[in-house]
Amino acid sequence: MSNSLVPYEGPETGDAKSNFLAALILISLIGAGAGAGLAKIVSDMTETAVHGRIRDAQTFSQTLPFSPSTRLQRLEPLVTNLATPPSTWIRVQATLLLEDEPDTDVSVLRKRIEDDFLSFLRTLTLAHLEGGVGLQHLREDLNERAKVRSKGMVREVILESVVIQ
Repeated sequence: MSNSLVPYEGPETGDAKSNFLAALILISLIGAGAGAGLAKIVSDMTETAVHGRIRDAQTFSQTLPFSPSTRLQRLEPLVTNLATPPSTWIRVQATLLLEDEPDTDVSVLRKRIEDDFLSFLRTLTLAHLEGGVGLQHLREDLNERAKVRSKGMVREVILESVVIQ
């Protein structure tokens, strides 16, 4: 047995370089093809989403629940205490949706509705306002009162915030 070491010369340098370049070109082509395919898929998905939103917007504009002449009238924040417990306060911010152009002065109508809302809120108890059902009942009651006070000019009362402290 011979203990002599034979140095490793490696593969032919020309073959190694050409194999490396061939592998590099192949991987680059595969990456470019995958990137182009992914770009096409994303482009198609985006185009479909945009067309869907345009179609939804056109459908929505054709089925608006309110007429184009509907006006918004913001009420002053209403702050008062509840009937029970008397140390509990309520703050309501609301906006009125008025049908068409009102015949009467809007500021007078707004003040009448604000006064009526304040009187109503003073009669409520904390138990009336608990949970989602209580909030829904409050909304319905305020809508009914606004319609009666305005003789049908108010289409809806939009509650922006209700804070009970």
